[in-house]
Amino acid sequence: MKKIVSIIGLLFGGAILAFAQDVITTTDGTEIMARVLEVTTSEVKYKKYNNPDGPVFTLRKADILLVQYENGEKDVFYDNRDNRYRANTQNEIYAGMKYREYKDFYDTSLYVPQPYDTYSRFWSGFASLVIPGLGQAIEGEWGRAAGFLLANIGLYALALSDSTTETTTEGTMTTYTIQYGTFGRIVNWARLGLNIWSVVDAVHVAKVKNMYYQDLRGQNAMLNFDLEPYFALTPSGVEKGMVPAAGLSLNLCF
Repeated sequence: MKKIVSIIGLLFGGAILAFAQDVITTTDGTEIMARVLEVTTSEVKYKKYNNPDGPVFTLRKADILLVQYENGEKDVFYDNRDNRYRANTQNEIYAGMKYREYKDFYDTSLYVPQPYDTYSRFWSGFASLVIPGLGQAIEGEWGRAAGFLLANIGLYALALSDSTTETTTEGTMTTYTIQYGTFGRIVNWARLGLNIWSVVDAVHVAKVKNMYYQDLRGQNAMLNFDLEPYFALTPSGVEKGMVPAAGLSLNLCF
């Protein structure tokens, strides 16, 4: 009996220590053991739990998933993170939406890269620099990809219509040089502008899609958890009958 009482005491003592601090969980899953000092409309100010005399740190609510206080209460700040990304917060998003359906919901100037982002802005832009529209194709936007590629081919053909080819032969080597007229040069400048637009658009699409998927992941990452004591009778391996056992149960809801 004394052993059982001792075990119960240790368990509840550990539970008290576990809740004797605030826990800040950021949107990337990091947990910060802290003593929360102040919660404003946009920020949370705190000190590190193991350094109560140290400096005061500040986190934006947009970067915080939830705060678990020492008394067991919780503040969930996911909606503030959502507002950071949305240009139009009156519209709801859901899985399976097309790019055209949510592209106006987001302000890409607010984009914050995350390690789990689906699309690379650099490689999408680089792909469209090599072949106009290739970055959009990688991102799954085949209509946009075809538009940039066909427009580029059409402008190239138009430029060739105002060009001449000069042939130079040196020994066994023959060199062909295309000389463009005024109209052809203008069209080539337009083609260059189109190619630059293709690169910029590929980067923009990557940002918007990443923000959309970040929101979807955030919707699926909401966890509710509770730590509760429990008491049960368990079979004894030494004697016949049941013996009481106590402990803590962790309940997760997701």
